[in-house]
Amino acid sequence: MSEWKTYRIADLGRVVTGRTPATNSPEFLGTGTAFVTPTDISEQSIYPEPKRRLSPLGDREFRRIILPPDTVCFTCIASIGKMCLTKEPTLTNQQINSLIVDPSRVDARWAFYALKAMREEIAAIASGAATPIINKTAFGNIQLSVPSIETQRCIMLILGAYDDLIEVNRRRIAVLEEMARGLFEEWFVRFRFPGYEQLVTPERQPHDWRLVKVGAVLRKFRRPEKVQKQEYEQDGTIPCIDQGTDFIGGYTNNADALITSPLPLCVFGDHTRVLKFITFPFASGADGTQLLYPIDGLTPEFLYFSLLNIDLSNQHYARHFKFLKEHEIWLPAVKQIERFTTVVKPQMELVESIRFQNQKLAASRDLLLPRLISGQLSVAQAESELEAA
Repeated sequence: MSEWKTYRIADLGRVVTGRTPATNSPEFLGTGTAFVTPTDISEQSIYPEPKRRLSPLGDREFRRIILPPDTVCFTCIASIGKMCLTKEPTLTNQQINSLIVDPSRVDARWAFYALKAMREEIAAIASGAATPIINKTAFGNIQLSVPSIETQRCIMLILGAYDDLIEVNRRRIAVLEEMARGLFEEWFVRFRFPGYEQLVTPERQPHDWRLVKVGAVLRKFRRPEKVQKQEYEQDGTIPCIDQGTDFIGGYTNNADALITSPLPLCVFGDHTRVLKFITFPFASGADGTQLLYPIDGLTPEFLYFSLLNIDLSNQHYARHFKFLKEHEIWLPAVKQIERFTTVVKPQMELVESIRFQNQKLAASRDLLLPRLISGQLSVAQAESELEAA
């Protein structure tokens, strides 16, 4: 530990606070530089998934605070502690303070892990009861114990190996889901299902298919008590599924909240529009979490991909479930739904298996993280644990 020295975050590079393009200036948005907000940051990935980008005019307007790749981003308002690393030029909103590292003092990925290990400690310094906030100065004054660059890189390689495996698995999940979604669109949007030549009319409408509102194909069922977000535990026996971007929001040990049937089912975010396909027992999050299960004749898999195909993006901030229920979907013959389900069900089961692999990898990484970052665990010991994992 003699090689470790204490630095303020501000001493390790340049701290930048983001800005949001004015809502009355849509000309700032386009297809260029990524624009990241806390909702684009997920615990499932080290990198953000931006839903909006800047136009050339936006690039010029915000050029002084556009972040280079390998910048450490830390949410400092409201959802304190959501973190990511940039992998391309990025503008963040004002909820995020970012560290553009001085590479002679600190490795960016090590700094990411160091701040991640201190999230609870950092959140404790936030001011404001209604909306917790850590301003730029307070963020810059946070102190880190920093080893040599060589030790940083060894630590980064060990922890990064877990995240690299998780990222590979995330891409596998995306490919599997995209394959299933592509098949759905081929069969039920373009009407090119097996045998379509005999069943599709010249007007491109299949015989015996009908349009129905989503609300008409949802079964009502009694749900157990919901779990409030402030009641989530970091670990527990029951995963909590809510409308957040993270697939699992947290955990609970409240057996009265456990949902074991009907499964699988779909979880829809009333505010976020996030849609999840759930195959395992879970507890439901509270505000905005809608549980959707189809009536007889439809399968959960068919319902899931039907809902994925609905665009609710033009509703802005709203209770989206009421709009979702009014959308119409095609209701094919039962045998076509069953045939589709037979094809995609193994893919969805593989997605679940890979997702659980990622949870185990993340748990192993998170056990190593504080011990490595604090120097309590040597690099050699951590390498042995990585091989075992």
